[in-house]
Amino acid sequence: MPTTADMYGSMTVLAVEPVLAGDESEAFHDRVSEQLDVGGRWFVIDFSKVAYCDSRGLEELLDFQERVEAAGGVVRIAGLKGNCRRIFELVRFDKRFEVFDGLQEAVKSFD
Repeated sequence: MPTTADMYGSMTVLAVEPVLAGDESEAFHDRVSEQLDVGGRWFVIDFSKVAYCDSRGLEELLDFQERVEAAGGVVRIAGLKGNCRRIFELVRFDKRFEVFDGLQEAVKSFD
C-alpha cells in the first residue's frame, strides 16, 4: 500500500508502508507533493509499518523536509524501528528530524 494521508486539524499524518524504497519512493513523492499543494505545513511521517528504506527513499524524505521547512512548516518522524532506525542513525537523520517512538507522542508534540 502506498503512502496515505490523514488530517488531524491542521496537521497531516503520512503513513508509509511497507517500504520507502524503489517505486514506493515515487508514490511517497507524489503524495507529499499533493499535501504541500493544498497548503499542508505540519507533518508527522509514521514509519511504524516500514520494514525497509533505501537511499532513494531517504533522498525523497530529505527533499520533502527541505520543501516543508522552506514553506515555514515542520516534519516529524514517528515509529522508527529495526533496520529503518539503524539506517536513520547511521546517516544521522535522527539529528535532522525530530523522532518520536510512537505516533500519538509525535501528534501531541504539535499542541
